[in-house]
Amino acid sequence: MPEATRVEILDTAIEVLAEKGPMGLTMDAVVERVPFSKGALLHHFPNKTALLEGMIDRLGESFVAQIEAYAAKDPEPYGRGARAYLRAVIDEPVTDRDVSIGRAGLAVCAIDPALAGRWKAWMRKAQNGDPSDPAGSDDALLMRLLADGLWMSDLFGTYEISPDQRKALASLMMAGTVMPEAMEQKQ
Repeated sequence: MPEATRVEILDTAIEVLAEKGPMGLTMDAVVERVPFSKGALLHHFPNKTALLEGMIDRLGESFVAQIEAYAAKDPEPYGRGARAYLRAVIDEPVTDRDVSIGRAGLAVCAIDPALAGRWKAWMRKAQNGDPSDPAGSDDALLMRLLADGLWMSDLFGTYEISPDQRKALASLMMAGTVMPEAMEQKQ
């Protein structure tokens, strides 16, 4: 039951962050929405920094689990991790809530560099399954960076991308995760 309480607090805090932004995220704002006392909140998260760390971990764990689920369905080992990352970023429909959480998460990491380091650790876990050879590793990183750019465009509405255009971009990025023919001939 304590873990369920902790998760409910984190999910509520993420919602508050999405709705009110980093400045609106307070311990009191979270307590107003959960069926627990402030003492219960403070038991799990003694201060706002601990709450923010828990939120980054919750979002990172969820994202990595989504990537691992996509990877588990991919029969081709070469580039599996990068393709799973792309699918997690590209395939899921972007909702207003996703945009709000993404913007708020970026703001929080910009405000507190230690939290950015925490997110970086989760993204290292998300790189499992990438090719180990330098060329393949570079290709996988390039595809991840392209996906991150698309994600940023989604967050800020930088480009108006139609569903057909998004599908075409996804195909181009996915093509960058397969073994080049020259590499195949060597094996």
